[in-house]
Amino acid sequence: MKKKEKQILEIVDKYKSVFSKEDYSKLISFLSDSTNSSESYCLFTDGACEFDDNYKPINAGIGGLIKKSDTILDSFADNVGVKTNNESEYLALIKGVKLCLEHNIRTVSIYADSELIVKQINGEYKVKNERMAILCNETHTQLSKLDSWTLTHVLRDKNSEADELSKQGLSKEKTNV
Repeated sequence: MKKKEKQILEIVDKYKSVFSKEDYSKLISFLSDSTNSSESYCLFTDGACEFDDNYKPINAGIGGLIKKSDTILDSFADNVGVKTNNESEYLALIKGVKLCLEHNIRTVSIYADSELIVKQINGEYKVKNERMAILCNETHTQLSKLDSWTLTHVLRDKNSEADELSKQGLSKEKTNV
C-alpha cells in the first residue's frame, strides 16, 4: 500500500466513531479495494472457540483462505485444542501467512474480523497479555517474511468463508499448528 493511501485509511479509522458501523465498514471496503488493486492476493482468516457452561474455553478452531480475484487458491480448517478466541484468531493469522509463503505469495492483503488482533498487529493497541504477546511476536515474524502486506479489519459478513472454515475446524481432530 502506498504511503498516501495508508494515511487516508488511518484518518478514516481515527474518525470512525462519527460513522455508523455499516458506513464505516463500507468506507474501509471501498478504500481497501482501491488501494489494493495492484495486490491481487487476499488472505482471509478467522478463529472460533467453544466454551463450557462457566465460559471457559474447551475447544478452538482456525480457518482461512487465499484468494486471487474470486478464485480460492488454498484454504485450511484446523482444530487447535483448548485456546481462547483471541489465541485462535492469532493462530489462524499465523497459519494463513505461512500458507501464503508456501505458495510463494509475497504481497498480500489480509482481512480478519477480530478488531483487537488487527489493531494489535498494526500497532494501534498495546499487547498486555503475555500469551498474546508471544503470538503477536510470532505473527510479526511471519509477516516480516513478506514483501508487502496490509491487515484490515472487516465485519463478520465480509469474512464468512473464513468464519465457516474456523467452525469446521472445531469438529476436526486437534493438530499442532
